[in-house]
Amino acid sequence: MAAWIWVLIPIVAILVGGFSEWLKFKEKQSKLGTSAHELEKTVAVLQGALAQVEQRAQTLVERVQNLETIVTSQTWDALHDPSLPPPQKERALAQSQRRLELPKEPSDEQKAARLAQQLKV
Repeated sequence: MAAWIWVLIPIVAILVGGFSEWLKFKEKQSKLGTSAHELEKTVAVLQGALAQVEQRAQTLVERVQNLETIVTSQTWDALHDPSLPPPQKERALAQSQRRLELPKEPSDEQKAARLAQQLKV
């Protein structure tokens, strides 16, 4: 029986060493899993922020385009030209106001009347 103890001691030592290595591996794996989840959350937050930045940039581009249109218009040039006399500036302003008149939106009553007429047909 004493001979078996000498055989079991190395086997147990090998098994305990393997078990401790397996525990170290599991610990590393759980740390990597946790960091991967944190990384996924960070990426999701950054993607949301990027979408907001892109939307804001698009809004700013549209605003700049509108301002460029205003500044490059002939009316702007006429109103800010120091060599033009005031009557010509007023004429340019009146012309621009006539050009910029937007079509009037129909009233709610007109919309209701149109809808009623469509439903009758």
